[in-house]
Amino acid sequence: MFKLLSKDLVKSSKIRDTFPEEKDYEIGFSDHYNKYLKDKVERFEENRISTLKEARKRLIIWLFYIFFTSFTVYFLYKNFLELNRDIVAFTTLILVSIGVAAPFFWIFSPIWSYEENIKKEIFPNVLNFFGDFKYHIETKKSVKEYYATELIPKHDTEIAEDHITGTYKDIKVDLFETKLSKDSDENSNTVFDGIIVELSMNKSFSGKTVVKKDFGTVGNWFINKSTSLKKVKLEDPNFEKMFEVYSDDQVEARYLLTVTFIERLKELVENFGGKSIQCCFYNNKLLMMIPIEKDLFETGSIYEAEDFIDDSKSLLKELSLIFNIIDTLKLNMKINL
Repeated sequence: MFKLLSKDLVKSSKIRDTFPEEKDYEIGFSDHYNKYLKDKVERFEENRISTLKEARKRLIIWLFYIFFTSFTVYFLYKNFLELNRDIVAFTTLILVSIGVAAPFFWIFSPIWSYEENIKKEIFPNVLNFFGDFKYHIETKKSVKEYYATELIPKHDTEIAEDHITGTYKDIKVDLFETKLSKDSDENSNTVFDGIIVELSMNKSFSGKTVVKKDFGTVGNWFINKSTSLKKVKLEDPNFEKMFEVYSDDQVEARYLLTVTFIERLKELVENFGGKSIQCCFYNNKLLMMIPIEKDLFETGSIYEAEDFIDDSKSLLKELSLIFNIIDTLKLNMKINL
């Protein structure tokens, strides 16, 4: 917070004017950047500086308030404590409560508003590089509609946001971030924090195949007892160490879980922080649950010059990994079993 007091903070830094294409999945984005994003850089950089100035002004006012509160509390306790303890204590509580809450809601509200504007205006212009996509900060989506996949952990509360819908190579994509928590007597424990990805498939299959993370000998035993699906043995020993596969159709499961798909799934695990990804083929859809270490739609630091290049690179990397699944499965081709 006190970084806002830096003298150099509100000076505009040098802004890059070209998007460097350094990865295969970035090829072509330089022209896209020039067409959809470059003309917005100057305006958002001005907004960033004015936002920091406003936040710094509010911080300075708050610091004066803290000084005033400290002086007032000292004065009350020195002169009026013996006359009326209750009034002095109540007044002190109010002054301190306001002083503690102010930094989080008053000082940072301009910054939160600035970041929200980036999400609303910039992220959709990155997404449309992949096709016809729409982005919504808020969503009515819920994991409740996916209980049949047997992937959703037991939970008491859900916070869902950052919803993407669109089409990639004739495949409908429905993606949103969600956090699931289970309440206990003393605290709340997060049981899932990541993204839910639903892909409508043009492959024809009738069964249900579930790929779950490996829970160890005891955990896997409980899963075997709690599902009507049968365990599927695959040839990849490394994959077997990471995942457990269950299906009501052994032949169909092996058809869907090709060597290339397995490699892509392991690549996703590696690139999303090494956490286990789970998925389910059902009703001609593929559902993926991908834990993530940070928000997929996290804006760059407001303390750095904003040219949307780092924001774009981060989104391009993570979304290209997801879209690689579509390319790998060749979902746009109708293949009958």
